[in-house]
Amino acid sequence: MKANLNAFEERELKITGDIKDSSSKSIILSIVRFATFILAISTLVWSVANKASIIGFSAACFFFAFIMMCFVHEGVRKKQNYFEMLSLVNSQYIARINGDFNTLGNAAVMGLKRRDDIEAAMDRFSGKEYFDANHDYCLDLDLFGRKSIFSLYNVSETAIGRQAFANELLGVNSGKRNVAELVMRQKSVEELGKCPFFLERYQAIARDGGMERLPQALMDFSANGRKPGKAATAVMCIGPCLWIVPLVMIFINPSLAGTAALGVIAINIIFWVIGLGANSEYLRSANGMSNQVRTMWRLFMELEKADFKSELLSDLIGAGRTSDSLFALSTALFFASLRNQPLFALLLNSVLPLDYFVSFLMGKWSEKYGSELSGELDNLGQIEAMMCAAQVMLTSANSNFPQFVASDEPSDNAYFKGEQIVHPLLSKDSAVPNSVTINSDIALITGSNMSGKTTLIRTVGVSCILAYTGAPVNCDSLVLGRMRIMSSMRIVDSLEDNISTFKAELIRISGIIKGAGTGLPMLFLIDEIFRGTNSDDRTEGALTVLHNLSLPHICGMMTTHDYAMIDRTCEKFDNIVYYHFSEHYTDSGITFDYMLREGISRESNARYLMRLVGIV
Repeated sequence: MKANLNAFEERELKITGDIKDSSSKSIILSIVRFATFILAISTLVWSVANKASIIGFSAACFFFAFIMMCFVHEGVRKKQNYFEMLSLVNSQYIARINGDFNTLGNAAVMGLKRRDDIEAAMDRFSGKEYFDANHDYCLDLDLFGRKSIFSLYNVSETAIGRQAFANELLGVNSGKRNVAELVMRQKSVEELGKCPFFLERYQAIARDGGMERLPQALMDFSANGRKPGKAATAVMCIGPCLWIVPLVMIFINPSLAGTAALGVIAINIIFWVIGLGANSEYLRSANGMSNQVRTMWRLFMELEKADFKSELLSDLIGAGRTSDSLFALSTALFFASLRNQPLFALLLNSVLPLDYFVSFLMGKWSEKYGSELSGELDNLGQIEAMMCAAQVMLTSANSNFPQFVASDEPSDNAYFKGEQIVHPLLSKDSAVPNSVTINSDIALITGSNMSGKTTLIRTVGVSCILAYTGAPVNCDSLVLGRMRIMSSMRIVDSLEDNISTFKAELIRISGIIKGAGTGLPMLFLIDEIFRGTNSDDRTEGALTVLHNLSLPHICGMMTTHDYAMIDRTCEKFDNIVYYHFSEHYTDSGITFDYMLREGISRESNARYLMRLVGIV
């Protein structure tokens, strides 16, 4: 599978045309709406001045036409806004294909002016809130950040979707899935990846819905399963009926009709004040949620209309019950939104018992559907996480779905065989693919500084992570087992905790050895082991670590410049394979081909590089 840049560029031309058309319609409707309003006012003034009832009827018609034009104009403006969102989303797809992180970042803050809003948007773009320095591999594999796996592939517009995709990258669920479940997930990701313009539509709708935060108050309310209160039901029925009294008075005693109406208003206000406490839980959970829930309903409607065939997607979307639930909730929240302003709340509740009506609708929804909301949100998050995984096939120069070892035996799963694997964050123009195989053994990688050793082991780690999310991988082919991934690469000291670089590395290595002791299959990635101590201790320590990790259910990769340690592994270990990178020196400088080769390299370019920067 390869990225199709031309398709998205052609899509951009079409969207640009749609924006121009809707903009032109909006301008014309704005002029017509204004003209209709002027006609309505003019004819009304004329009819009053000349006491012409026919002209007055014309004024009413013009006012009606004006109101209709307002609705039509609003619809066109919403469509124009949707096309503008669609254009922004499409430009992000083009940026992903081109590896343009600046454009991706700019799109994330488009239209924002306040510094706090911009920083919050950039944090969402980078996935900053999900970064965990104490995680098995998060610190080392560029999962989160301005230029990261998350910022490249994340297309989720909801808070629950971002969390779900972050959990996938952090391997929260990967250890729980068997091969059949992973294959099922791959089929869903593949089906989504074959519908790129559906994904764009989905994202454009979601982006306009204010989905950045979780509807926590609503989730808490739905979890309680509150039924509609008897008082709310009674008042909701009685309140409107009270208006029968002033209506009857119009015919019996018109002079008392106004007094009766004021009495009804007073009674409704009393009901409203008395019910503030009882209705507060319902209203608080509904506050500010109308647009968000309506957007969720629209998203599930889009998903249902797409008629996906894969089993996992169909199960997550549901058979219409989810959209029915969200539509009922959206209706209740629409009425709740009418009373957002205190003055409006007073005016509306003085006429009708609106708060009681909202409480009744919220209670009925909670009674019938409330227990399902959490699951519906989780399902939406899982769908969006798979949409993110599908970005690999839409934006990569070359990608394929991996195969998984069918056996559940730990030693069989300590396996990785990648053909022409590439790190997804590397430029497509300069990235050099490599092939590597490790099978219940340890690969020692040697080579000069900057030759590609660290990038290789990161590529292996990221390839595994993407595979376990159900995504395709940047490679010709990949076969791997289901393994826990642990790494020790970026070592960070801490003055606050009195931890030196060397101690920090010891803690990381100790964690890997403890992980190996669980008996579960594991892939470890270690870069330049024990670089913070003297050569003798480094060699002895490295040999001890290799001895502890030489187990049938473990495979791993370690980069090193310690040739004394390399020589001793040749004598003591039979489960180690050797790879290396090389460089070439010319009159104009040093060049790297970044090609992985079998065997050991004893070259060093440290003195050359120091001389290059003027140190020696």
